Parts: sequence; structure tokens; C-alpha cells
Amino acid sequence: MAEALFPPITSRRSATFSLPLRRMSLVLAVLILLTTSFDIFLVINAGGNFRFCQIVSVLLLAFGVIKIINGERARMLGSAPLCIWFLFQILFIPTTSFWPKSAGYCLWLALNLGLIYSFVQLFSADLHALRTILRWYLYSFGIIAGFGIIQLALPLLGLPAILVKQWWIAGSLPRVNGFSYEPSYFASYLLIGFVFAGSLRRARSNLLPARMLLGIYCLTAIGIVISSSRMGIVFLLVDVFLSQVKPWLSFMSDFRRFRVVSHKIKPLFPSLISLACLSVLLGSGAAALRDNPSVMLMLLNGTGVSDTAAHSVIQREDSLEETIAVFLEHPLVGRSLGGVSSAIADREGESIHSFEDSKDFEGMSVFAEILAASGVIGFIPFLWFLVETVRKPLKLARHVSPFYSSLLRALVRSLVFAWAILQFNQNVLRPYLWAHLAILLCVYAAAQRSIGPGQARCRVAASERTSQTLSQ
Repeated sequence: MAEALFPPITSRRSATFSLPLRRMSLVLAVLILLTTSFDIFLVINAGGNFRFCQIVSVLLLAFGVIKIINGERARMLGSAPLCIWFLFQILFIPTTSFWPKSAGYCLWLALNLGLIYSFVQLFSADLHALRTILRWYLYSFGIIAGFGIIQLALPLLGLPAILVKQWWIAGSLPRVNGFSYEPSYFASYLLIGFVFAGSLRRARSNLLPARMLLGIYCLTAIGIVISSSRMGIVFLLVDVFLSQVKPWLSFMSDFRRFRVVSHKIKPLFPSLISLACLSVLLGSGAAALRDNPSVMLMLLNGTGVSDTAAHSVIQREDSLEETIAVFLEHPLVGRSLGGVSSAIADREGESIHSFEDSKDFEGMSVFAEILAASGVIGFIPFLWFLVETVRKPLKLARHVSPFYSSLLRALVRSLVFAWAILQFNQNVLRPYLWAHLAILLCVYAAAQRSIGPGQARCRVAASERTSQTLSQ
């Protein structure tokens, strides 16, 4: 059974990094990927909350250090700007009135950086291990989405609810949150898997069988919908319609010539199904509003639509305004990541004395939060890291095998969606974001190894020469 789940590792490796240690590091990595969305389960409260995946990442980092001691080191994309940005967070700890939270956030950020470093060092040189990691990464989204479906079904069947935090109808109709704090966090996590699996499907990746990818794609879509997170559903539809731009352009190009190509119709099905579902939902909503307005208004509550309460929208707008105001008050010297809430509380004439107190003053939008935490100068290395982790993998994808090319493009696409939806949630330390970055940078390092640094430079140079020739 173990052989099936974790295939033998056959690649460059040190003679002293034993097989049991390699297998154990692979098990730890899989456990981390399975639990990155856990906010309310397997969590230790020791001042702040320490998640299971963060604790396990310490052990994985130890294995990464052993690998380095044994003389094997892999270059990590974006390591310089990431370390500089981390240094800014440490330097700005004294600028906050409640320094324990800033120190705690720096510790959590250090664990996230250690996670990325460990993945790159341990798995980028081993294709078998990397394939196992990537497969389990996809499985993890399907498993968590499946738990969300069970979480919805149990109360509907009259059985006890599991880990439900919010309800549409108390005791019978839950808002699905999985293992996360709330439905929006659950949807944000599943969105990464939805975009990742969908992109691999369209690229016909051989990482998993096509039916398995389709199953994960559908499960994550269902999970996002039943979470009832409005932003999650919006971003799901954005990904579907963006992925349909090329198929529709191709179809319309033929259609204008009064020609219909049958094999070009099938790729249009996702957008057609989405449009049909939207039409049904809008029609059902209009009928429900007419026949039973109280239920429909309950579902719209928090949005401000149809004169309903707009607390959800107003709260996010207020938090964003406060976060930007903190930055404008201290544009050069940041407040540190954990100090943004203290600065917001100070603006409102309140004092923070515990982690619990700070929850009422959290910032909004990770980019605004990072700007307020880092100042203008500290934001530059973060922006440098952000650009590098999008631009360079896409550039490398043009010069590697289809296997790595499809992976790099899918990982970057899902990373962009993760950054986008996190603008409506806090904060940047979400473990699933950093686990995704760890996977991306690990695949990037492996793709570089697959062609060698010399070959990579030659191919990039040849590509640039070709582009210049065509432009001339």
C-alpha cells in the first residue's frame, strides 16, 4: 500500500539521506497539503493559533536542512526579495503598540518561508516524489470539497452537524465552511484547486487521468457553490468564462464563414452550462422573491441588494478604508503585518491587549495590508517577489516539456486567482497560499533542472532573437 501511495524515489540524491528519511519527508509534505485549510480543527491555541500544517512544516524544514548539510542545494526563485521583505517585518515590530501579535505574525511568516524552502530542497530534484506531491495536492482539494458536501448533507438529513460555523436556517441549512473559519475562506481555498485542475484538464496533462481531473474540478466547483460565498462563485464564473474566450473566438471565426466544425463545439460546453445555470438561478430567484420573499431576502442579506442589510459589504469597505488610512499616516515606516490591527485600533481610540482583541480591527485586502505593514520601501521587495513568481515561470514554460509547461501555466493561473480573491479577505499568511507558492517554486526548480541552466539560457536567447527578427 505504501509503495502505491509513495513510489520509490529514483533521482539525484545524497548517499547519506536515507530512504526512510525521504519517505518520511514525503509523508509530511502530503499531510501539510491535506491540512492547509484547517483553521478550526487540529489547531493548538498557545497565545496565537498554531495549525497542524505549521507544526509539521517545522519537521519538514529539519529534513530540508539535513539535505543541505549533505551537500545538495537547489536555487529558489524569489528567495532574495522574499528574505528582504521578511526582514522589513522584523524591523517594524517595535512600531506597533501590541508587539506580541507582530512577533507572532513574523513567526508564522517564517514558517511559511521555511515551507517553500523545504519543498524546493527536498522534492525539486526528484521527479517521482514531485509527481506524488502534485497528485496529492490535487487529491487534497477533492477530499476537502467532499467533506464540505457531507457537512451540508448531514443537517439536511437530520443528523448532527460537523464543524459548522454559520447557518442560513439554524439546525437545518448550514453555510458550508469545511475546516475553515468561515465560508469565504473555504471558497478561497477551493478556488485554487478549481482553477488548477481546470487548467490541467484543458492542457490535457498526464499528471492524473482525465476523469480524475474532471472529478476534482466538479467537486471543487460544487464546494464553492454550496459555501454560498458570493466572491467565490464570482471568481469561479470568471475562470470559466476566461477559459472559454479562445474556443468561442475559434468557433465564431468559422461561424462567420457559415461553417460549423463539430469538434469545436464540445469546448464550449462549460460556458453554455454556466450560462444555463445562471439563467435557472436568476429565474428561480425571481420566482422565489415573488412567491416567498422572506427566504430570498435572507439569502441576499449582507449584500445591500433589495434594501437588505449591507453589513458584509460595509464591513469590508470600512476595513479597507482603515487599512489605507494606516498606510497614509505612515507611508515610509510600516506597522509590520501583525501591527496593522493595532494601528487601526489606535485610530479608533481603542487599545489591544490580546490576540482576541485584535480580531475586531483586522485589515482588508492583502495588498493594502502589506503596503500598510511594510511601507513604500518595504513593499518594493514584495512586489519584486510577486512579479518574479508570475513572470519567470510563464517565461520558462515556453522552453520546457509539455508536462512542466502545463504545470507552470496552471500553477501561475491559480496563483493569480488566489491573490485576486484574497483582496476581499484577510490575510496574506493563509497557509494554503504559501503551500501553493511552495508547489509552484518546486516545479519551477524541477523544470529548470530538466533542461539544465545552459540549455535554458540558450533557448531563451534563441526565442528572444526570433522575436526580434519577426518584429523587424
